[in-house]
Amino acid sequence: MNFLVYIIFLYISSVKYSAGIKNGLGCRDNENRFVDWYVLYKIPKLSHSSNPLIRNGSAYMYITSDTVHKEWDLSIKDIGDKTSIPGNTLASLYNDNIAENLLWILYNDDPPNSTVVGKYGHAKGIVAADHNQGFWMIHSVPNFPPIPNKGISPQHKITDDRSTVDGLSSNSKYSYPTSGHVRGQSFLCISFKANQLDIVGRQLIYSQIIVYRKNLPKELSSQYPTLTDAANQIRIKNPPYSNKEVIKSSASLEFVSFAKSDKWQKDLYSDLVAPQLRSNLFVESYLNGPGKLNSNCHGLEVHNIKSVKLQAANIQFTSTQDHSKWVVTMDNKKNKSWVCIGDINRANTQYNRGGGTVCLNLFYLWKNYRDSVNDVEPCPKRSIFNKISSWFG
Repeated sequence: MNFLVYIIFLYISSVKYSAGIKNGLGCRDNENRFVDWYVLYKIPKLSHSSNPLIRNGSAYMYITSDTVHKEWDLSIKDIGDKTSIPGNTLASLYNDNIAENLLWILYNDDPPNSTVVGKYGHAKGIVAADHNQGFWMIHSVPNFPPIPNKGISPQHKITDDRSTVDGLSSNSKYSYPTSGHVRGQSFLCISFKANQLDIVGRQLIYSQIIVYRKNLPKELSSQYPTLTDAANQIRIKNPPYSNKEVIKSSASLEFVSFAKSDKWQKDLYSDLVAPQLRSNLFVESYLNGPGKLNSNCHGLEVHNIKSVKLQAANIQFTSTQDHSKWVVTMDNKKNKSWVCIGDINRANTQYNRGGGTVCLNLFYLWKNYRDSVNDVEPCPKRSIFNKISSWFG
């Protein structure tokens, strides 16, 4: 084979491989096209809006790897529609013929048709994989997504008679819970080649995920042993109790994943993310519960966001209306244009929970999130005693 023929062969192989990736399992956009990644902001229910989807709490905005140079897009679809971005991405799980041949994990500390789990991971998401590729969807929505017909739950095995599955009829399909309409919610989806999925599994083990549905075909379990361990809820027993990993998307874009177990006993953002990114942070998280942490200005600053504005939808809302968990660096000095989306709130009660966040350093994405920060909580005023103490180290 001469050199020119070899180059042509490599090019054709590359095109075929790329086409295979794009036709396969991965994140899907509003038109059901494969995308390398996307972020999605489910808008809170705002009764004063002229947009009916915003009024009933089912509107969402999104940015994908194909649209990142633009501003947020406001979808005309209901997030509960099977052709919405999450609906398109998760469609394989609600097609029994496809779902039974995939490895997939649904995890949520507040799962559908069940009670809230108050320990282990404060984490919500979906991982799905075939032999070649897969995706990881991180989200903040309780009771989501619905339980598919296929797979097993920790307490319930499926038999050949699937007239009911965990109390559901056998025609389970994609939907979005009514309980998720009131507050804002965050999503991040990343498409991966097969060689990255066990790294995802390692982070899920650190995060102590609570699995409510899983499907583990034998061959795929052998291919993804760490992901399988995560599905079987293997826990970290020895230090270190936090972990950082670089994970490459299907297009080789680098994401940085941070994860911690309940044994770490610190704030994810002030004690891990800010020092590792060497950046001051604005953090949007759910602070309506007990143990809220104040903005922190000792060393690297970590400020709680108080209100959010989304100009493309002409809306503004307070953090009390938002259940999202996202981070944006205060500025983009030294090309540190980080955005993170994940699981954990800034509250001392979260010291006792596993979870994490996944970050991307991309200016155009950063600008959209940074422009969304409307107001932040200032740091508490320091007493004279604390000021004098700081002078002496």
